[in-house]
Amino acid sequence: MTNEREINALIKLLDDNDQEVFRHVHDKLMSFGIEVVPTLEEAWTADLTPTTHERLEEIIHGIQFDSLVKEFKLWLSKESPDLLTGSFLISKYFYPDANMDDVRIRLQKIRQSIWLELNYNQTPLEQVQIFNQVFYNYHNFKGQQVSSDYFDYCINHVLENRKGCSMSVGIIYQILANDLNLPVYGVTLMRHYILAFCKKTIFDFNTELYLEREVMFYINPINKGSIFSRNEIKDYINKLDAEQLDEFFIPSDNLSILKEQLRYLIDIAEEKKEKERVDELSYLLKLF
Repeated sequence: MTNEREINALIKLLDDNDQEVFRHVHDKLMSFGIEVVPTLEEAWTADLTPTTHERLEEIIHGIQFDSLVKEFKLWLSKESPDLLTGSFLISKYFYPDANMDDVRIRLQKIRQSIWLELNYNQTPLEQVQIFNQVFYNYHNFKGQQVSSDYFDYCINHVLENRKGCSMSVGIIYQILANDLNLPVYGVTLMRHYILAFCKKTIFDFNTELYLEREVMFYINPINKGSIFSRNEIKDYINKLDAEQLDEFFIPSDNLSILKEQLRYLIDIAEEKKEKERVDELSYLLKLF
């Protein structure tokens, strides 16, 4: 670990008016990486000047964002990037101290309670009814179609509060269903996010005709898992006066789902006129 005396000396220089001095201190502290963040956070005291506070906050955020980018690149380098890790990393942008083990523990408890009730000899519709009973009525998950609150898209926040938007609740639903060997996959419908129950596990998301044949029925993740058909999707698209694209009916792969989630978050940041967040979230999107 870097010498704390050196770090504290650098922090004292953050108030220097000389931009070259500040740039040197900034770059030096950034070079220490994520391990230095706890020390920087401990240095956050009331007796620091407003300038030092602001610059310290900027450096901490910069280090955390650089670390997050590295984690994203590592995840994307895998042969099959998983939905849980990708969703967690997006949440980590807003919750830098989020813990994956906490998320896994919460998911495991919900999974266990569903598994105890599930009967694999039942029909897909009956299995979904049991899943819904436990997920919505026992664990009280609920949500809204879209949200202007970043945290409604963060898996750790939604698991803790049991409330989110259609995308976050739908992603949690899919993660649990897949872990229980139920072939449930996300569909990125306009201004909405729905789920498709398929005939079997999907490994190839590249053939649209094949995917269309695999869908048995659709699930609304924010209406207590209500079941609906392709015709109801058509009606929804017609109400929006939009073109009926194939992608609105077929399951999406993990990367497509998470790219759509990032686009939603970018839209929120743009509406809030938070340019730095727009730029950083856009950068994460480009990594895909």
